[in-house]
Amino acid sequence: MFVVRVFLATALAVLAGGVAGAPPAVAAGIPDTAMLQPADLGGAEPRDTDHDDWPKLRPPKPCGLTAPAPLADRAVTAVIGETRPEAIMEYVAEHSADGATGYLRKLRKALKSCPDWRLERSSADRLTFRWTQRWEHVGEQVTHHTYGTVAHTAGMLVLVTDSGWETSSGDPVVTERLITPALRRAATSH
Repeated sequence: MFVVRVFLATALAVLAGGVAGAPPAVAAGIPDTAMLQPADLGGAEPRDTDHDDWPKLRPPKPCGLTAPAPLADRAVTAVIGETRPEAIMEYVAEHSADGATGYLRKLRKALKSCPDWRLERSSADRLTFRWTQRWEHVGEQVTHHTYGTVAHTAGMLVLVTDSGWETSSGDPVVTERLITPALRRAATSH
């Protein structure tokens, strides 16, 4: 049994590039350095999300908008703020040359005509949107707004969302503030 365990451990080390003298394996995808860091988030530690978290926001898909398949993508989440918690999600996707620009153009158009989605602010290289959801909570109707700012840099599509906390809505000012360091990190890590 011991021999089998040693063999399996050695085989796994070889597959992972962990043999003495061999360079360490490099994980494919979006590196940690491309994502928001605790310094950007007021000390909050971002955590990787499950692949199934926020499917309509990775990337935003109002009215069934399709996005080009990314070469690589990653999402992290963090809770920021002490007096008023905010659930933040950042999504970064690497695309071919025109993929991020083309998607942003299509998103801008879809937001103008899709119920429950609204274009809040727009410029040539970024936009801020609001996604409205309604549900019943403790016998009362809740109208909840998630805000997101989407931009692109060097073939990278970058999204920062604020979905607030529980039944409280997010804040577009937060996403617009965080998109600047998010874009800088995505551009320098690419």
